[in-house]
Amino acid sequence: MADKQTKETAEEFSSRIFGIVSGSFIGISIAFGFKTGLFKVLVDNHDTPMTSQEIADVANLKERYVREWLGVMTTSSIVDLDPMTERYHLPPHRVDSFRSETMGGHAASCCIAIPQFSQAFPIMVDVVKKDGPRGMTFSMMPNVQEFINAFSSPWVNDCLIQKFIPSQPEIMSKLETGIRMLEVGCGRGAATRKLAERFPNTHVVGLDIDQGAVDRSNELAKSLALNNVEFVCSDAAAMPKDWTSTFDYVFIYDVLHDTPRPDLIIDEVKRVMKTSGIVSVIEMNAESKQSENIENPSASLMYTCSLFYCLPMGYNAPDSMGLGTMWGKDRIREFMKGKGLKIKSETMVPMMPQIHFLLELM
Repeated sequence: MADKQTKETAEEFSSRIFGIVSGSFIGISIAFGFKTGLFKVLVDNHDTPMTSQEIADVANLKERYVREWLGVMTTSSIVDLDPMTERYHLPPHRVDSFRSETMGGHAASCCIAIPQFSQAFPIMVDVVKKDGPRGMTFSMMPNVQEFINAFSSPWVNDCLIQKFIPSQPEIMSKLETGIRMLEVGCGRGAATRKLAERFPNTHVVGLDIDQGAVDRSNELAKSLALNNVEFVCSDAAAMPKDWTSTFDYVFIYDVLHDTPRPDLIIDEVKRVMKTSGIVSVIEMNAESKQSENIENPSASLMYTCSLFYCLPMGYNAPDSMGLGTMWGKDRIREFMKGKGLKIKSETMVPMMPQIHFLLELM
């Protein structure tokens, strides 16, 4: 990396910065296309080139603004424009990249984070000051669940049941036989419901601190007639007392680094799991030293997510551990060992830049 830096000229660096800025501007326009339904119109009609007016009419939007958005999309080589007919379309090889909640559309849909994290920008300017607030609360980022859903839903929809669970024979066997399972920090409950649907012999409990998310999840489970799933609102560091030694399997996806005291959560997990129980912890596949993440293609994006959401959420109390998204594998291993959990295996998560730790009591 040092050699690359010494060979880079000032002009090349300036050009690289402009490329980063340009990409950011395009990214917020991609988010605009998802949020307004413009990409859905283009995906649904990809085999029928349309004028800007036709696209606007289908999307129920003002044509003049739609045409300006299409200017971004055509000049960035995302949407094709026929100069003779002035009709727009998505070429076949680009269509799947704009299908929401699928792995194909995962990267583009995550652009929704750009306007959402922009809401945190003025807050973080104060938070970073020595005399500023320690961090942020969930109420300061009311729409962030939309990004979290955009990040996790494609994997839940396309990989959780199809690839991840089958790659873990011990977990698969337990779920097929029928056990009591807990998902810690279930959010809107997509993974919890998928697991309940696939494994009817297993009783799945989703736990989250957001009462609104829990209420919506319970309503949706009821509408789907899922009798083997329930959602409970509770702080993961203070779970219900009557849960002691009742769970065979605990699933924790991208949660620990967001919390002020993950050590207290693991204490509770150990309390509620049976002595023969197992735990899945999924975190970013990162090194604990920043210098060892320089060549990681996902690192810059994930450090940004950490700066504007994960770290301030997990650093907002005087006794916070302040892990951040990129706390890394070495620190995770050390943390789990210190909490009395033995790592049975470490495996890459299918189709995501994350690592899965399968744990048991020492």
